[in-house]
Amino acid sequence: MKIKKEIIENFMKSKQLLENKSKNGSDLIIGTAEYTEFLEKIISDLRAVKGSLKTRSRIGKENRKEADRIQAAVNALKYLSGKSFRILNNSLVNEEKSQRLSRSDIKNFIKSLETE
Repeated sequence: MKIKKEIIENFMKSKQLLENKSKNGSDLIIGTAEYTEFLEKIISDLRAVKGSLKTRSRIGKENRKEADRIQAAVNALKYLSGKSFRILNNSLVNEEKSQRLSRSDIKNFIKSLETE
């Protein structure tokens, strides 16, 4: 019963966290650092719940199915986190590429200085 109470408490905390995020108007957008941090927090909470089930012991033997489902959820969130990380890195690379100066840009700048 203690494990069930812990699971319910963690679920309520996660539910409240999700509801607070959406009520604040700051909806999470994939590819942002905030999104990745949010997913990492949820993953760590789920891992704590899974660890509390103690599925490797004789006592927690009955909770193996639940632990498997929690692990599937963690894997799905890790996939989303990786996808967000890739999008974030690609956007940073695109920003760096857009700031490079081409030869024609340099020529035009020098010509504008000569005419002044």
